[in-house]
Amino acid sequence: MQQILAEPLVYLHPQRLVVPAGFEGAEAQRVLNQIVLQGLRLEEPLPLMPLSSVAVKWVRGWRQLPYIALLMGACRLMPELARGAALLRLPVSVRRFANCSVAVRGGLPIDPSPVSLAQVEAAGLNALWSWHGHVPPPLLERLALQFTEPVVRLHRQWPVAKPDPTLFFMAVQHARLHPVLD
Repeated sequence: MQQILAEPLVYLHPQRLVVPAGFEGAEAQRVLNQIVLQGLRLEEPLPLMPLSSVAVKWVRGWRQLPYIALLMGACRLMPELARGAALLRLPVSVRRFANCSVAVRGGLPIDPSPVSLAQVEAAGLNALWSWHGHVPPPLLERLALQFTEPVVRLHRQWPVAKPDPTLFFMAVQHARLHPVLD
């Protein structure tokens, strides 16, 4: 968890920051991490704290959370994805997961036009954010850094979903068993 809190460059979405050549060294990375943390006004790294079972899953699968969000979002938006054949644009592993009936579907104000990948990611980010009461605030603050700005903006327009333990734990398991996007 300390690495997640102190080293955002490790997981920062590539569209958020391009690290110039020559900044690959340990000292340069340390300085850049400090600049990112200060620039985004994120809390300083905190001492180890007790974590809920959900927070433990977040920490263990931190780098997979965008993929887990994609899975959860596809499942939540399955009716909308099916309507415009947008489901076919998703990777096979995501389509397989979306076809499982593990979650309440719909409930988000989605445009009737074909669903975009950003909307699917935002629906998943929204589902992850629903665990805000079970995850330490510093992790929540950093979760958005793994997504593009448009995805985060879209997620913030919607009401936060209620936590769905079945959907979350099934998505974590699916991501563990099928870790690579097709």
